Amino acid sequence: MDRTTHPGKFLSRLQWLQLTAAMLLLFCISGCALGVMAGKMLMGDPKQTAVFHAATGTDLTKSQERVLIICSAPHGILNRFPSLEIDLVDRISRILETRGVQVVSSDQVAAWYDDHGEWGDFSELADSFDAHYVMNIELRTFSYQVPESDHLMQGSANGLVVFHEVTGEELRPSYEVLRQNFQLRFPETYPVPRENRSEQIFAEGFMDRTAIHLAQMLYDHKSSETVH
Repeated sequence: MDRTTHPGKFLSRLQWLQLTAAMLLLFCISGCALGVMAGKMLMGDPKQTAVFHAATGTDLTKSQERVLIICSAPHGILNRFPSLEIDLVDRISRILETRGVQVVSSDQVAAWYDDHGEWGDFSELADSFDAHYVMNIELRTFSYQVPESDHLMQGSANGLVVFHEVTGEELRPSYEVLRQNFQLRFPETYPVPRENRSEQIFAEGFMDRTAIHLAQMLYDHKSSETVH
């Protein structure tokens, strides 16, 4: 039997090496996006561990411990957004509730603040609401107007989130378990002309985005869902 291989029937060893090298080069040129797509095809959309879960080892979506969320902002911000503190707490609370995290009602938090005018001691707060953790959000900046450009909008916010754990019985002592800075810009790359979107709709969208970003500190989520 004639075992001679036709020249065009099979690739030679050199051709296989050349083809492999070309595929590797294409993969490198495509960068991370191709790698992420391949990873998702093989392993699915990976989960991002929440910073709280990573720092404390506690998965709040599987815990019965209640979280009290409070927020404070400088007077300069509140002059422009009077209800920002309570509005942000309300949005974060609703997001966490859908994820199974036990949170103190934002209505109760708002009533406390109206009665006292300040947040006061964390231990006293936690005791009043039977909470085990306090999420204290300290806003430094919050705006959606581009400086010196009245016709452009781009959300910008940054601040600090400090988590306290409260242990023991009445007027329980609290201690800090996590300190996390945050910074947001929306859209990330370019501002939005006012004629393309109403100011109210844009402000609502940016508020929601800020709330999701802060809420994701408390629950594990898919990497594709992460809000930066």
